Amino acid sequence: MDVSKELVRGCLLYDFKADLSAAASSRRTCQAFGDSVVNERTTRHWFQKLRSGDLSLYDKARTGRPQALDDEALQAAIQEDSS
Repeated sequence: MDVSKELVRGCLLYDFKADLSAAASSRRTCQAFGDSVVNERTTRHWFQKLRSGDLSLYDKARTGRPQALDDEALQAAIQEDSS
């Protein structure tokens, strides 16, 4: 089952609001969606974030290395190669 990060984080938010521990929340979420959907360390991280008042379920934008390839140029090269 392909589960989005936001769905898992929504479950963690619900468990946080219901006063479940991070360990219990992690077990409960993995039981519902599969063993590898979230680990306890990640759940503790999100609980800490929620405790600080940040209730956003989305990742914050980060700066980083710019993409080396132009997506449109890469698509054009793939199309040209396949014909």
